[in-house]
Amino acid sequence: MKIIYQHYSPDRGLENQQADVYMKASGLPADAEEIKRRFKGEKRDPQSARYALTEEGQLLAYVQVSKWVARPGTYIISYPWAVPECPPEVKEQIFDELLAWLVNTVQPQVITGEVVYNTPTTDDRTAFFLRKGFIEQEYLFEDSIVAKLEDVANWEISEHLTSYTCRTGTAADLNQILEVLHADNYMRDVFPSVEEATYYIEETFLKDPHNKLIFKNNQLVSMGLPYRKKITRGKMKGKEVIGFRSATRSEYLEAWRYLLIEIAREGLDKGWNELPLQITSLFFSYSINAIHLAQMQGGLELMAVLYSYPLDQILK
Repeated sequence: MKIIYQHYSPDRGLENQQADVYMKASGLPADAEEIKRRFKGEKRDPQSARYALTEEGQLLAYVQVSKWVARPGTYIISYPWAVPECPPEVKEQIFDELLAWLVNTVQPQVITGEVVYNTPTTDDRTAFFLRKGFIEQEYLFEDSIVAKLEDVANWEISEHLTSYTCRTGTAADLNQILEVLHADNYMRDVFPSVEEATYYIEETFLKDPHNKLIFKNNQLVSMGLPYRKKITRGKMKGKEVIGFRSATRSEYLEAWRYLLIEIAREGLDKGWNELPLQITSLFFSYSINAIHLAQMQGGLELMAVLYSYPLDQILK
Protein backbone atom coordinates (compact mmCIF):
# COMPACT_ATOMS: atom_id res chain seq x y z
CA MET A 1 0.00 0.00 0.00
CA LYS A 2 1.41 3.37 -0.99
CA ILE A 3 1.09 5.93 1.80
CA ILE A 4 0.85 9.68 1.25
CA TYR A 5 2.14 11.78 4.16
CA GLN A 6 1.19 15.43 4.52
CA HIS A 7 0.76 18.29 6.97
CA TYR A 8 -2.48 20.08 7.77
CA SER A 9 -4.05 21.95 4.89
CA PRO A 10 -7.38 23.82 5.14
CA ASP A 11 -10.30 23.40 2.77
CA ARG A 12 -9.38 19.87 1.69
CA GLY A 13 -11.89 18.03 3.83
CA LEU A 14 -9.29 16.70 6.23
CA GLU A 15 -11.27 17.96 9.22
CA ASN A 16 -14.28 15.82 8.30
CA GLN A 17 -12.14 12.71 7.91
CA GLN A 18 -10.23 13.53 11.10
CA ALA A 19 -13.44 13.85 13.13
CA ASP A 20 -14.77 10.61 11.67
CA VAL A 21 -11.59 8.66 12.42
CA TYR A 22 -11.46 10.01 15.97
CA MET A 23 -15.10 9.19 16.74
CA LYS A 24 -14.80 5.64 15.39
CA ALA A 25 -11.46 4.96 17.08
CA SER A 26 -12.14 6.58 20.45
CA GLY A 27 -15.89 6.32 20.87
CA LEU A 28 -15.94 10.00 21.85
CA PRO A 29 -17.59 12.91 20.01
CA ALA A 30 -15.76 15.22 17.58
CA ASP A 31 -16.78 18.13 15.38
CA ALA A 32 -15.14 18.94 12.05
CA GLU A 33 -16.08 22.62 12.25
CA GLU A 34 -14.53 22.91 15.71
CA ILE A 35 -11.31 21.36 14.38
CA LYS A 36 -11.27 23.93 11.58
CA ARG A 37 -11.97 26.80 14.00
CA ARG A 38 -9.14 25.75 16.29
CA PHE A 39 -6.57 25.68 13.50
CA LYS A 40 -7.67 29.08 12.30
CA GLY A 41 -8.37 30.73 15.65
CA GLU A 42 -5.18 29.51 17.34
CA LYS A 43 -3.14 30.21 14.20
CA ARG A 44 -1.60 26.76 14.42
CA ASP A 45 1.41 25.92 12.30
CA PRO A 46 0.31 23.53 9.48
CA GLN A 47 3.19 21.27 10.52
CA SER A 48 1.55 20.77 13.92
CA ALA A 49 -0.66 18.05 12.41
CA ARG A 50 0.48 15.06 10.36
CA TYR A 51 -1.73 12.86 8.22
CA ALA A 52 -1.26 9.51 6.49
CA LEU A 53 -3.57 8.88 3.54
CA THR A 54 -4.04 6.32 0.79
CA GLU A 55 -3.41 7.29 -2.83
CA GLU A 56 -7.17 7.82 -3.13
CA GLY A 57 -7.10 10.41 -0.34
CA GLN A 58 -8.61 8.21 2.37
CA LEU A 59 -7.34 9.12 5.84
CA LEU A 60 -5.55 6.25 7.58
CA ALA A 61 -4.13 8.02 10.63
CA TYR A 62 -3.38 11.44 12.07
CA VAL A 63 -1.58 13.00 15.02
CA GLN A 64 -1.54 16.63 16.12
CA VAL A 65 -0.03 19.09 18.59
CA SER A 66 -1.72 21.99 20.39
CA LYS A 67 -0.64 24.65 22.86
CA TRP A 68 -1.88 24.41 26.41
CA VAL A 69 -2.93 28.03 26.76
CA ALA A 70 -3.34 27.93 30.54
CA ARG A 71 0.23 26.65 30.89
CA PRO A 72 2.62 28.73 28.78
CA GLY A 73 5.40 26.67 27.28
CA THR A 74 3.40 23.43 27.44
CA TYR A 75 2.29 21.52 24.33
CA ILE A 76 -0.05 18.54 24.10
CA ILE A 77 0.68 15.82 21.55
CA SER A 78 -2.14 13.47 20.68
CA TYR A 79 -2.24 9.72 20.35
CA PRO A 80 -1.98 8.68 16.67
CA TRP A 81 -5.62 7.99 15.87
CA ALA A 82 -6.12 5.54 13.03
CA VAL A 83 -8.55 3.30 11.17
CA PRO A 84 -8.25 -0.45 11.91
CA GLU A 85 -6.57 -1.23 8.58
CA CYS A 86 -3.78 1.31 9.08
CA PRO A 87 -0.36 -0.40 9.27
CA PRO A 88 1.16 0.02 12.78
CA GLU A 89 4.40 1.41 11.38
CA VAL A 90 2.47 4.28 9.78
CA LYS A 91 1.14 5.38 13.17
CA GLU A 92 4.64 5.14 14.59
CA GLN A 93 6.15 7.22 11.79
CA ILE A 94 3.77 10.17 11.96
CA PHE A 95 4.02 10.31 15.75
CA ASP A 96 7.81 10.10 15.82
CA GLU A 97 8.17 12.74 13.11
CA LEU A 98 5.80 15.14 14.85
CA LEU A 99 7.47 14.62 18.22
CA ALA A 100 10.89 15.31 16.67
CA TRP A 101 9.55 18.48 15.02
CA LEU A 102 8.11 19.61 18.35
CA VAL A 103 11.35 18.98 20.26
CA ASN A 104 13.74 20.42 17.69
CA THR A 105 11.72 23.25 16.11
CA VAL A 106 9.18 24.47 18.66
CA GLN A 107 11.37 23.62 21.67
CA PRO A 108 8.66 23.71 24.34
CA GLN A 109 9.31 23.59 28.07
CA VAL A 110 6.92 20.66 28.56
CA ILE A 111 5.42 18.05 26.21
CA THR A 112 2.33 16.25 27.48
CA GLY A 113 0.33 13.27 26.25
CA GLU A 114 -3.20 12.84 27.59
CA VAL A 115 -4.96 9.52 28.14
CA VAL A 116 -8.68 9.76 28.86
CA TYR A 117 -9.62 7.30 31.58
CA ASN A 118 -12.28 4.59 31.37
CA THR A 119 -12.63 4.46 27.56
CA PRO A 120 -12.16 1.55 25.11
CA THR A 121 -8.71 2.91 24.12
CA THR A 122 -7.36 3.77 27.59
CA ASP A 123 -5.05 0.76 27.85
CA ASP A 124 -3.73 1.08 24.27
CA ARG A 125 -2.99 4.79 24.68
CA THR A 126 -1.32 4.27 28.05
CA ALA A 127 0.91 1.53 26.68
CA PHE A 128 1.79 3.66 23.64
CA PHE A 129 2.94 6.73 25.60
CA LEU A 130 4.90 4.62 28.09
CA ARG A 131 6.62 2.81 25.22
CA LYS A 132 7.55 6.19 23.72
CA GLY A 133 9.33 7.16 26.92
CA PHE A 134 6.62 9.34 28.48
CA ILE A 135 6.30 9.34 32.27
CA GLU A 136 3.09 9.38 34.30
CA GLN A 137 2.96 12.89 35.73
CA GLU A 138 -0.45 14.27 36.65
CA TYR A 139 -4.10 13.35 37.08
CA LEU A 140 -7.18 15.22 35.88
CA PHE A 141 -10.32 14.85 37.99
CA GLU A 142 -13.90 15.96 37.57
CA ASP A 143 -15.87 16.88 40.64
CA SER A 144 -19.60 16.98 40.00
CA ILE A 145 -22.96 17.09 41.66
CA VAL A 146 -26.32 16.37 40.10
CA ALA A 147 -29.29 18.42 41.30
CA LYS A 148 -32.98 18.60 40.48
CA LEU A 149 -33.92 21.69 38.49
CA GLU A 150 -36.77 22.45 40.85
CA ASP A 151 -34.45 22.38 43.87
CA VAL A 152 -31.97 24.82 42.30
CA ALA A 153 -34.73 27.08 40.97
CA ASN A 154 -36.04 27.41 44.53
CA TRP A 155 -32.71 28.31 46.12
CA GLU A 156 -33.11 31.32 48.35
CA ILE A 157 -32.12 34.62 46.77
CA SER A 158 -30.42 36.48 49.56
CA GLU A 159 -30.76 40.22 49.97
CA HIS A 160 -27.24 40.57 48.56
CA LEU A 161 -28.27 38.82 45.32
CA THR A 162 -31.29 41.07 44.73
CA SER A 163 -28.95 43.69 43.25
CA TYR A 164 -28.31 41.39 40.26
CA THR A 165 -30.45 41.27 37.13
CA CYS A 166 -30.73 38.72 34.34
CA ARG A 167 -31.65 38.85 30.68
CA THR A 168 -30.97 37.14 27.34
CA GLY A 169 -27.91 38.35 25.45
CA THR A 170 -28.01 40.11 22.07
CA ALA A 171 -25.45 41.11 19.46
CA ALA A 172 -25.08 44.46 21.22
CA ASP A 173 -23.54 42.61 24.20
CA LEU A 174 -20.75 41.00 22.15
CA ASN A 175 -17.83 43.01 23.54
CA GLN A 176 -18.92 42.64 27.16
CA ILE A 177 -19.48 38.90 26.72
CA LEU A 178 -16.05 38.51 25.14
CA GLU A 179 -14.47 40.39 28.05
CA VAL A 180 -16.15 38.18 30.67
CA LEU A 181 -15.38 35.00 28.71
CA HIS A 182 -11.66 35.80 28.66
CA ALA A 183 -11.69 36.92 32.30
CA ASP A 184 -12.47 33.31 33.24
CA ASN A 185 -9.30 31.18 33.23
CA TYR A 186 -11.02 27.96 32.18
CA MET A 187 -13.04 29.51 29.36
CA ARG A 188 -9.96 31.34 28.12
CA ASP A 189 -8.29 27.94 27.87
CA VAL A 190 -11.25 26.57 25.89
CA PHE A 191 -11.36 29.58 23.54
CA PRO A 192 -7.80 30.97 23.68
CA SER A 193 -7.94 33.43 20.80
CA VAL A 194 -10.23 36.42 20.37
CA GLU A 195 -11.30 35.03 16.98
CA GLU A 196 -12.26 31.67 18.43
CA ALA A 197 -14.11 33.21 21.38
CA THR A 198 -15.97 35.62 19.08
CA TYR A 199 -17.02 32.77 16.79
CA TYR A 200 -18.43 30.85 19.76
CA ILE A 201 -20.31 33.88 21.05
CA GLU A 202 -21.81 34.81 17.67
CA GLU A 203 -22.51 31.34 16.29
CA THR A 204 -23.47 29.41 19.44
CA PHE A 205 -24.11 31.53 22.53
CA LEU A 206 -26.15 34.38 21.03
CA LYS A 207 -28.06 32.12 18.63
CA ASP A 208 -29.35 30.01 21.52
CA PRO A 209 -32.41 31.59 23.18
CA HIS A 210 -31.51 29.86 26.46
CA ASN A 211 -28.41 32.04 27.03
CA LYS A 212 -28.31 34.05 30.24
CA LEU A 213 -26.45 37.25 31.14
CA ILE A 214 -26.13 38.44 34.75
CA PHE A 215 -25.59 42.16 35.41
CA LYS A 216 -24.78 44.29 38.42
CA ASN A 217 -25.03 48.06 38.07
CA ASN A 218 -25.31 47.62 34.29
CA GLN A 219 -22.00 45.74 34.17
CA LEU A 220 -21.96 42.19 32.83
CA VAL A 221 -20.46 39.99 35.54
CA SER A 222 -21.52 36.44 34.62
CA MET A 223 -22.86 34.51 31.63
CA GLY A 224 -24.07 30.99 31.00
CA LEU A 225 -25.58 28.70 28.39
CA PRO A 226 -27.46 25.53 29.42
CA TYR A 227 -27.72 22.62 27.01
CA ARG A 228 -28.92 19.03 26.98
CA LYS A 229 -26.17 16.45 26.69
CA LYS A 230 -25.66 12.71 26.95
CA ILE A 231 -22.76 11.63 29.15
CA THR A 232 -20.25 9.68 27.03
CA ARG A 233 -17.96 8.30 29.74
CA GLY A 234 -17.57 7.69 33.44
CA LYS A 235 -20.06 6.63 36.07
CA MET A 236 -23.01 8.39 34.42
CA LYS A 237 -22.28 7.17 30.88
CA GLY A 238 -25.42 7.05 28.74
CA LYS A 239 -27.51 9.34 30.96
CA GLU A 240 -28.89 12.63 29.69
CA VAL A 241 -28.43 15.76 31.80
CA ILE A 242 -28.46 19.52 31.54
CA GLY A 243 -24.95 20.87 31.39
CA PHE A 244 -23.89 24.47 30.99
CA ARG A 245 -20.94 26.62 30.05
CA SER A 246 -20.40 29.66 32.19
CA ALA A 247 -17.91 32.43 32.90
CA THR A 248 -17.88 34.80 35.88
CA ARG A 249 -15.70 37.72 36.89
CA SER A 250 -13.60 36.67 39.89
CA GLU A 251 -14.62 39.75 41.89
CA TYR A 252 -18.32 38.78 41.58
CA LEU A 253 -18.24 35.10 42.54
CA GLU A 254 -21.71 35.24 44.12
CA ALA A 255 -23.15 36.05 40.68
CA TRP A 256 -22.57 32.42 39.69
CA ARG A 257 -25.16 31.28 42.25
CA TYR A 258 -27.68 33.72 40.79
CA LEU A 259 -26.83 32.47 37.29
CA LEU A 260 -27.49 28.87 38.36
CA ILE A 261 -30.93 29.79 39.71
CA GLU A 262 -31.82 31.52 36.45
CA ILE A 263 -30.56 28.56 34.38
CA ALA A 264 -32.70 26.17 36.47
CA ARG A 265 -35.75 28.39 36.01
CA GLU A 266 -35.11 28.49 32.27
CA GLY A 267 -34.92 24.70 32.20
CA LEU A 268 -38.24 24.38 33.97
CA ASP A 269 -39.84 26.91 31.59
CA LYS A 270 -38.61 24.86 28.62
CA GLY A 271 -40.01 21.61 29.99
CA TRP A 272 -36.69 19.99 30.91
CA ASN A 273 -38.11 18.96 34.30
CA GLU A 274 -37.18 15.30 33.86
CA LEU A 275 -33.46 16.06 33.42
CA PRO A 276 -31.08 16.78 36.29
CA LEU A 277 -28.67 19.70 36.28
CA GLN A 278 -25.04 18.56 36.33
CA ILE A 279 -22.61 21.00 37.94
CA THR A 280 -18.97 20.10 37.31
CA SER A 281 -15.47 21.38 37.94
CA LEU A 282 -12.07 20.08 36.82
CA PHE A 283 -8.89 20.02 38.86
CA PHE A 284 -5.40 18.54 38.62
CA SER A 285 -3.34 16.66 41.15
CA TYR A 286 0.20 15.29 41.18
CA SER A 287 -0.56 13.01 44.12
CA ILE A 288 -1.73 9.47 43.52
CA ASN A 289 -3.64 9.84 46.80
CA ALA A 290 -6.15 11.85 44.79
CA ILE A 291 -7.08 8.63 42.96
CA HIS A 292 -7.80 6.90 46.28
CA LEU A 293 -9.86 9.92 47.34
CA ALA A 294 -11.81 9.77 44.08
CA GLN A 295 -12.69 6.15 44.80
CA MET A 296 -14.12 7.19 48.16
CA GLN A 297 -16.07 10.24 46.96
CA GLY A 298 -19.26 9.71 44.97
CA GLY A 299 -18.94 12.87 42.86
CA LEU A 300 -15.18 12.73 42.29
CA GLU A 301 -13.99 10.92 39.19
CA LEU A 302 -10.62 10.38 37.48
CA MET A 303 -11.01 11.74 33.95
CA ALA A 304 -7.52 11.54 32.46
CA VAL A 305 -3.87 10.81 33.15
CA LEU A 306 -1.22 13.17 31.79
CA TYR A 307 2.14 11.78 30.67
CA SER A 308 5.16 14.05 30.22
CA TYR A 309 8.07 13.59 27.83
CA PRO A 310 11.43 13.73 29.69
CA LEU A 311 12.91 16.68 27.82
CA ASP A 312 15.55 17.25 30.48
CA GLN A 313 17.03 13.84 29.65
CA ILE A 314 16.52 13.95 25.87
CA LEU A 315 18.23 17.36 25.45
CA LYS A 316 21.29 16.59 27.56
